[in-house]
Amino acid sequence: MAIIRWRPRREMSAIQDEINRMFDDFFGNVSDEDGAMIVPPTDIVEDNDKFVVSIELPGMKKDEVKLTLKDESITISGSKMRESETGDNRFHRVERSHGSFCRTINLPSKVDAAKISAEFSDGVLVVTLPKVEAAKPKEIAIKG
Repeated sequence: MAIIRWRPRREMSAIQDEINRMFDDFFGNVSDEDGAMIVPPTDIVEDNDKFVVSIELPGMKKDEVKLTLKDESITISGSKMRESETGDNRFHRVERSHGSFCRTINLPSKVDAAKISAEFSDGVLVVTLPKVEAAKPKEIAIKG
């Protein structure tokens, strides 16, 4: 019987690579060219009359964001450019993400496209999507 040297770092690295591959297969590869994840945090709230989608886009301007409605889904996309070194300035650490992003959100019912509103303030995009009348819950009186 041969003795095999155990190399825990190599085995842990192989496990990490396999987990990363599984996540990429499930979610799709959403990395930019430097490997930074660009997935803006998003909240979706529904009430009887509307959906409200809030998405954090720090450091971006409203002109850099595109909003599209198709059927029962809304797509928010944009691009955040990397700051470049100028003059005598050098970056010592770069942690803020940059690159393109695209979030598509499927809505459970139809929305009234003519009444959609979007507001961009303090790095947060808030999109209000009113439901069509047919999608709103109706109360039915019970006779008796």
